[in-house]
Amino acid sequence: MATELTENQTGFLNGLKKQYRKTPLPSIRQIAEDLGFKYHNSVQHYLEILMFQGIIKKIDDFLYLDKNLFGLKIFDSRVPAGLPAQSDDSYEVFDFDEFMNIDNERGFMLRVSGDSMIDAGIHDGDLITVDTKIRPTHGLIVVAIVDGGYTVKYLRKKGNKYYLKAANPKYNDIHPEHEFKVVGVVTGSIRKF
Repeated sequence: MATELTENQTGFLNGLKKQYRKTPLPSIRQIAEDLGFKYHNSVQHYLEILMFQGIIKKIDDFLYLDKNLFGLKIFDSRVPAGLPAQSDDSYEVFDFDEFMNIDNERGFMLRVSGDSMIDAGIHDGDLITVDTKIRPTHGLIVVAIVDGGYTVKYLRKKGNKYYLKAANPKYNDIHPEHEFKVVGVVTGSIRKF
């Protein structure tokens, strides 16, 4: 049965979380160097404790920190925007990267400036997630380079020509004159209140 970690064990775990996040753990020697341990056997001891607790998992001969360490709890009950209702205390751990389907090799985030996409739910100051590997097609929201500048808009096609359309009637369509390149497809938007 798992027991509560000591202060030193918790400090070691926090160091691992900060240093390695979701990558495989390196050698004991490297962990000792990265976390400032003088003795390798101390690192070995802490790793064994964390493996016993299920906090470190062995997958294909590599050690990983349990993915449930990274993220927030999402409770199963839904919060009504109307009348109050009973809540359910069961939950899952929310992994932001997994939820937004973000892959470090093909995705990135940008902060939006302006209100041209407000009717699509993208507001000034929002963070958008962009995937560079999704094939851009008519109707998707994209980040594009147009005549030397970046913008986020709907991708539209008329005949064999592409253009960009805002999600706000105050803005005109953008028809590229010289340069036009889609950088990636927008897959999500995050807003902080």
